[in-house]
Amino acid sequence: MKSNHKGIVYFLIVMLGLVSSSAGIGISSVHAATTSQNPDPKQAFAHMVFLGDSITAGYEPGVKAANYDGFAPRVAEQGLFRASVQSDNHSILGLTSTGLDNYLRAITAGSKITTNDVQTNLPGAVYTLDTTQAKKDIAQADLITITIGGNDFLNALGSLSALPQDISTLNLDQVGTKYNINIDNIIKQVTALNPKATIVVADQYQPMPAQVGTKLYAGLNTVADQFSQIVDQTAKSYVAKGYDVRVAHISKDFPGKELAMTHIAEGDIHPNQTGYDAIARTFIQTIWGSKGYLTPFTKGQSSASTTPAIVTKGQPLSTTYKPVIRNGKTYVTLRDVTTALGATVNWSNASQTATIKNGKNNISIPVNSQKIKVNGATQTIANPAFVQTNKGISKVYVPLTVLTQAFDYDVQYVARWKAVFIR
Repeated sequence: MKSNHKGIVYFLIVMLGLVSSSAGIGISSVHAATTSQNPDPKQAFAHMVFLGDSITAGYEPGVKAANYDGFAPRVAEQGLFRASVQSDNHSILGLTSTGLDNYLRAITAGSKITTNDVQTNLPGAVYTLDTTQAKKDIAQADLITITIGGNDFLNALGSLSALPQDISTLNLDQVGTKYNINIDNIIKQVTALNPKATIVVADQYQPMPAQVGTKLYAGLNTVADQFSQIVDQTAKSYVAKGYDVRVAHISKDFPGKELAMTHIAEGDIHPNQTGYDAIARTFIQTIWGSKGYLTPFTKGQSSASTTPAIVTKGQPLSTTYKPVIRNGKTYVTLRDVTTALGATVNWSNASQTATIKNGKNNISIPVNSQKIKVNGATQTIANPAFVQTNKGISKVYVPLTVLTQAFDYDVQYVARWKAVFIR
């Protein structure tokens, strides 16, 4: 939902709309629309699809698209504790609820379409959307999130450069009515494409700070609350039909913290990293419950540690012998990691060779040798295993990449935590 409008108050207005596509401000409690009152904290979502506007994209002013870091990657990272995760982000900057409705119609029909066909005057260059891939992704997903609605406000407010303290003088009823129709159409199309997926729709957050005036602040919160209730009522209607549709209520995160959680002081309506983290945590709680947020750290570890945290099959690796960085490569203690992954290890003291078996795969790793054997075939590695002795206890350290490649483990690195997830 990228915008190019001038004037701080106007940005605040837009922000309300823009944010309505990802969260909400007037509602502080979880409504009955949430399907699962007790979400399963262990539920695996192997394929996640993120639909929506710039909130889903993770847009921030001055940040290149390749470096966007919004709520979506944070949700996917939480998924790694439960399964290997494929995530697909099909967001479009500047998208309105009408635009997303149009996009989903083209996806359903399998039509070729450009961003200009979806919605005119979107920011950036016109490009062709891959509706075939989007349809496949949505159909195969087991979790789908949606943020949409903010730019509906933007278009309704036009070129206003200031807002009255009493916004009841503005006719926003038509915007709400159209949004109500569109959000129903959006969920209807998504459930038709994939009736089994868990669908999480964000309500509205209101990022305008109280400094703009007591009456205006209260009025905007009221409008955001109304949009939130539209999302709640729509979700509830689909729950009644048997679909797993939930609402992520972001509204509770922003009141009183608008300046700290958005770029509004800089004249931009989007969340900053603090805001995106709050949005992500609310999505995570909606998906996995109040205790659903996990970290990869064992006691004494943090993202400030010089060595990466290791997570095997969703569990942080607890070992006295921490990973070692040598020549830019991460080495792990052989027995600790392989045991955590369900492999067996045999050690030959005579040949100084470790033999690891996992299912049908066997790998022999001699210490201080660049030659290893994988299922009987000799392979060359750049970084050999070594033995390190600490307080009279010797441990064999092997390059993590050797293990993961030899046994075809799924490995994903999360830079936020400096953590390696292995399955």
